[in-house]
Amino acid sequence: MTNILTLTMNPALDVFLEVPLVKPAGKLRCTKPVYIPGGGGINVSRAIRRLGGTSTALFPAGGSIGNHVAALLARESIATNMIPIAEETREDVNVLETESRLEYRFIVPGPKLGVDEWQRVLRAIRTASPRPDYLVASGSLPPGVPVDFYERLAALSLERGFRLIIDTSGEPLRHTGGKGTFLLKPNVGELMTARDDDAVSDPEVARAAQALVEAGRCEVAVVSAGAGGALVADRDGTRHIPAPVVAIGSRVGAGDSMVAAIVLGLVNGSSIDEAVMFGVAAGSAAVMTHRHELCRLDDTKRLLHEVRDLCSGTGCRLPEAVRPPIEEAIPAFAEH
Repeated sequence: MTNILTLTMNPALDVFLEVPLVKPAGKLRCTKPVYIPGGGGINVSRAIRRLGGTSTALFPAGGSIGNHVAALLARESIATNMIPIAEETREDVNVLETESRLEYRFIVPGPKLGVDEWQRVLRAIRTASPRPDYLVASGSLPPGVPVDFYERLAALSLERGFRLIIDTSGEPLRHTGGKGTFLLKPNVGELMTARDDDAVSDPEVARAAQALVEAGRCEVAVVSAGAGGALVADRDGTRHIPAPVVAIGSRVGAGDSMVAAIVLGLVNGSSIDEAVMFGVAAGSAAVMTHRHELCRLDDTKRLLHEVRDLCSGTGCRLPEAVRPPIEEAIPAFAEH
C-alpha cells in the first residue's frame, strides 16, 4: 500500500462558536463550543480519511491542547506521530454571527519551537519506516522555525526518495521549492503575493505558475482559484480545470480537501490532470458543507463527473484513457 505522511508544523485546536451578534462590551452568549483538530496537514489527513484513504499525521505539539489535538485525531481513526515540544499548542477561535452569517476567525501565531524541536521533526521524517511515498507538508510555520524549512524538506525528499507536496503561503512560499519538490499548491492570492504582483488576470496567473516550473522550484504547480477551479502547470504547459457551481456552506477546508484528493489520485496512479479534477471535486464538495466540515465522499464522487463534463466542454486537456478512472478506486479506498 502506498504510504502517505502529512506534516503540520503549526497545528491548532480550532474552537467553533456561534453567537447571534458580535458587538463590543457586554457578554456574548455563545453556543456550546465544537473542538476540531486543525492545521493544514492535519486537515489533509482528515479529508483523506473522509475520501476513504489512510495517512499518518506528523506534527509537533505540546501541553494539554496538543494532547487534545492528538486525542481528537485518534477518535477519527487517524494514525499520528506527535513530536513533543515545550510550549503549548495554539488554540484558534472561529465565531459565526448567526444574524448576518458572517464568520470571524481569530488566528494566533503558535508556540515557539527550539532548534532541537524542529530538527526532531526532520529526523522523524528521515527515519520514518516505512518510508513515505508521498509527504504532504501544509500550513504556516510557527515562530522559531526557519523560513526555508520547506526547502530543507525538499533536500530530504531527494535523500529518501519520496514525492513532496507543499501547500503554504507568505514568506515560507517565497523560500519554498527547488529540486526535490514535486508539487506546489498555492491559491491565486498566495501565488501573486509571493511574486509581489498585483495583477490577477488569467494570463498573469498562468505565467506565474509556469514560471515556478521553469525555474525548477517544482515539477508541477497547481493554483487553486475557488469557484474558478484550478490551474495546472508542468513541463507540458498550463491548462484550466473548471469547478462546478455549488451552494456555498463554508469555504473552510476547501483547499485542504483539494490537496487530499490530489494525493489520493496520484496514489491511484492517475495522471496529474485527473488527480486535480478529483481535487477540484473534493474542494467543491467541502464548500457545500457546514463550517468546520470537510469534503464528503458521495458529494465528491458526484461532482467529479461534473468536473469531467466541464473539462470536455472547455477543451482542457484530459488524461489518457490508459489511466484508471478515480471513481473506480474510491470504493477500494473506503474498504480500508
